[in-house]
Amino acid sequence: MFRICNILLTLPLLFLLSGCWDEKTIQDFHYITAIGIDYKDGEYIVYTQLVDFAAVAKTESKPTQAPPVYVGKQKGRSVSNAINQLMRNTQQALYLGHVSTFVISENVLKQQSTEIVDFIYRNQLLRYSANIFGTKSSMDELFSINGFFNLSPLYTTLYLPEDVYRDRSYIKPITVQRYYSNQREKSSTTILPSISWNDKTWKDKDKNRKSLVMDGAFVIYYKVSQPWFSEKELSGVRWLTKSTNKTPLNIILNKQDINALFSHPQHKVKPVFKNGKYKFVIDIDVSGRIEGLDTQIEMDILKRKFENQIKKEIQTTFKTGLQKNADPLNLGNTLYIKETKYWQKNHFNEPADFLDKDSIHDIDVKVHILNTGGLEAQPLR
Repeated sequence: MFRICNILLTLPLLFLLSGCWDEKTIQDFHYITAIGIDYKDGEYIVYTQLVDFAAVAKTESKPTQAPPVYVGKQKGRSVSNAINQLMRNTQQALYLGHVSTFVISENVLKQQSTEIVDFIYRNQLLRYSANIFGTKSSMDELFSINGFFNLSPLYTTLYLPEDVYRDRSYIKPITVQRYYSNQREKSSTTILPSISWNDKTWKDKDKNRKSLVMDGAFVIYYKVSQPWFSEKELSGVRWLTKSTNKTPLNIILNKQDINALFSHPQHKVKPVFKNGKYKFVIDIDVSGRIEGLDTQIEMDILKRKFENQIKKEIQTTFKTGLQKNADPLNLGNTLYIKETKYWQKNHFNEPADFLDKDSIHDIDVKVHILNTGGLEAQPLR
């Protein structure tokens, strides 16, 4: 009798157990890994990149042919509307949880719209840690480029900008979270890396090989200005960036090249009150090693040459920013943090309000050469 009672009590519980009839496998979805957003004629144009994850798994041998890459494109009055239109034309369910990169066009930046960030933050599947780029190039072209050795696009700068930055630190990659938080600060400058492609560097047999490259950045000041800077124009920013890991510097002396690699610069920016206005004193302390030396030179002279070159790059970046009403060195944020009452009293709204050609009072650079190789600062003879 006791056993029968146990059976009768257990049977109803079986009906409450979940089954596997709605189980989904990896083959049941199309996975969007990157989203690009353009704007034209009052509509958002959304591009998506689909990657075959079955072709992504690492094996002992390299794939013999490039994996297929599909690029979707749809228009809509809003980003979410365009995404919904894209889902209408897909062959399987689209999954947004693997989006690792966003690319926004120059046209979108000119709109100064919060639509894109709003869409990202409202969608529970999208991650704030995703990379974000600006671009002046065609989205179709960007999203169609595979990695080297027939690897998928997941092994390109579009998805792995930090790997490239660690080996050559010029323009620091940025995440959606950092992009959004920086733009909420009225005094802060956001440097949004721009991504493009070229076919001039690499070749595959007799054919030019397209490769992705961070070619510059959009320097955004609280929606007031968002001009584009080339990598060369932004070369001074790397000396005021703590995360600079390896950055090359070349000087010419006696018509000979001298190359060095510098790492982790330490910098201080101090506002000083001069002639009724705040100016800035910049101190840079950086260490590096000699990579190439074509002429014999005393170490003290060599250090001064590098110090002058670093100082020149900072001044050039600052002057270019003035011409474009931008603050790439982020001096405004330093002024706001250290002299808040002065900032609030003067109601600064844009870089032109607190920067002029004399705003940099002094730049002091100290270079330390830690390693000259086995040749002791002498050229190979």
